[in-house]
Amino acid sequence: MTQPREVTDIPNLADPATFAQGVPHDAFDTIRALPGLYWNPAPVGTHTGGFWAVTRPQDIVKIEADTVTFTSSQGGAFPLPLKRPVEFDFHLMTNDPPNHSRIRRAAARSFGPRIVAHFDGWVREIVVEVLDAACAKGQFDWVTDVAAIIPARVIARVVGTPPEKREYVVGLVLDLFRALAVTEDSGAGAREISKILYAFMDDLWRKKVLAPEEDMATVLGQCVERGELNAQECNAFLALLAIAGFETTHTMMGHAMRMILEDQGVQDATMDAVRDGRTLVAIDEFLRMITPAMDMARVATKPVDFNGTQIREGDMVQLFFIAANRDPMTFDEPHKFKLDRPNSAGHLAFGSGPHACMGANLAKLELRILFEELASRNIKLRLNGEPKRGWSMFVNQLTALPVAVVE
Repeated sequence: MTQPREVTDIPNLADPATFAQGVPHDAFDTIRALPGLYWNPAPVGTHTGGFWAVTRPQDIVKIEADTVTFTSSQGGAFPLPLKRPVEFDFHLMTNDPPNHSRIRRAAARSFGPRIVAHFDGWVREIVVEVLDAACAKGQFDWVTDVAAIIPARVIARVVGTPPEKREYVVGLVLDLFRALAVTEDSGAGAREISKILYAFMDDLWRKKVLAPEEDMATVLGQCVERGELNAQECNAFLALLAIAGFETTHTMMGHAMRMILEDQGVQDATMDAVRDGRTLVAIDEFLRMITPAMDMARVATKPVDFNGTQIREGDMVQLFFIAANRDPMTFDEPHKFKLDRPNSAGHLAFGSGPHACMGANLAKLELRILFEELASRNIKLRLNGEPKRGWSMFVNQLTALPVAVVE
């Protein structure tokens, strides 16, 4: 196994504590400058005692495109389970093409950019209602009262979750992320929560087949009826929508507001962009810098020489999007918020290749409307306490952002 030269100042990237106080960008800068890939030992959560940290964008794109050599079938994120669960057979994130393509295609036609563009009206209603309720308090937590509520209500409507069950599903999603800590059982608690969520979705789409509505549960339930998906695939897809559609947008909204409140330059540049009709440019820069889903994993199906690094069969490669999005060879002054980049949309916050995020257009729509409403309603906020980060090496979590309305 080819190892890079001895490095002593890189923290353990397999330990969530490394990310508790902030993303270790200095460490990622060091790793990117090393030849080949960097090996990070991990006593649990891998098949071969550690993983290769992939931090350069061109390397990540190459790996994500090669689903024959680098599979998602063993798990799409660290830690991997000790034994591959049977439910991986049905999950979009743990399938490779062509099966992955079939599952994704079943729902893509009802979740594409043209269809999402028509969501503007009712999404704006949700954003306005949430902002009005939060700002009426004078002092509130931006994460819990805004950043969590907007995507929860939006994805609930997209999926078709009844209003009275919305908080229940969000609670399950939050419990799931808390359970994804690295432990000896490698995620057994997360799998139990997933089973509960899958059972809820199974009941939901079966009811929608009998009483169709304009939502994803109806669309996917009808796919099952036509034989395009099986029941387990339908359950897994709906659960994925609930999880990914909530958590990543929730994280993005929280960190974006923190950046705005902590840096006057970011605030001015963002509001100028909104007024000039360049909101999506600002959103892409926030996505690049925040990268809500910081990493994904793949497992090598065979020995391979990857740009001089000898990867063994069974080795995990950990794709650090959060590091790739700060690559100085791709982005000038990568640690600065800049809206004049010629390649502002060239980030990997939504991944690439077959597994690129389906919900990217919906997430950008929610963020655009949020920024537009903040500007048009002249809502001004200030920090009113200490922000708090989550305990995760997967999601760039922000769990609290106390704010106060500036009159």
